Amino acid sequence: MSKREAVHTFLELRESDEHGEVGAGLSHKSEGLVLFHVAEVAADGEPRGVVTIVHDAGEHGSRYQRLAEVLADRGWAVALPDLRGHGKSEGERGHSAGLREVMRDLDEVQNHLAYRLPDAPKVLLGVGLGAAFAASYVEEGPGRIAALALVAPVFEPPFVEPAAKRGLSRFFGKEQPTDAGETGYTADSISVDRDVAAAWSADPLNHTTLTRRAAAEARRAIAEHLANAIRIDVPSLVLQGTHDALGSPERIESWKQQGAKVVTFDGAGHSLFHEAC
Repeated sequence: MSKREAVHTFLELRESDEHGEVGAGLSHKSEGLVLFHVAEVAADGEPRGVVTIVHDAGEHGSRYQRLAEVLADRGWAVALPDLRGHGKSEGERGHSAGLREVMRDLDEVQNHLAYRLPDAPKVLLGVGLGAAFAASYVEEGPGRIAALALVAPVFEPPFVEPAAKRGLSRFFGKEQPTDAGETGYTADSISVDRDVAAAWSADPLNHTTLTRRAAAEARRAIAEHLANAIRIDVPSLVLQGTHDALGSPERIESWKQQGAKVVTFDGAGHSLFHEAC
């Protein structure tokens, strides 16, 4: 595997309203724009296609830099976006205004890639919770994605709800979409490899925050899209480790029935690529 430097791009995306739709602002940050970070790893020469990797809850795209280098060695260009509230992208940590916001942002990434590499087939690879967003995007935006890969998909997330309000706030405080809970991810659940788990814990761009709205919308993406493969009409691949503490191997059966290729890795945990690379 050759070492490749990523090119870092910040897309200017519109802020969202409370439903995840486009807000009313016109310019940077305080007036309506959010900087959205995308790391890009190029292949040598004309790429055979472009892979967009949608990261898991609480992490960031550049965690998959080594995977991107492996794919680039095999002729693929790779885009590693940080979802809003993650990594180097702006936004409240662990918050999303809704599934619609995530779909808009992935659409902007695809617009960017279509401008850069208009003739290259586009592949979407979702990891963990990112698998639910990837499946949602393929269903809601047919025709843009040529193939789909789901890696260690999370069907039953261990989300921890925001702490209950106490004292007077119980009577006067209203539950807010931005109330902070947790992903429920731990070093023990993230990998069977101690070194991988330790690196995940030490990464300053990782976090375990998940707001009330983000958790609810993630569950919706799982229920409406990830758990139901009927409307997926592109070639699909599902990768699952037998020791994935966050996985549900039996839940991928519907994908197999719809024609997806399912590959199981004996002894592997949730961080499949980090344990393999």
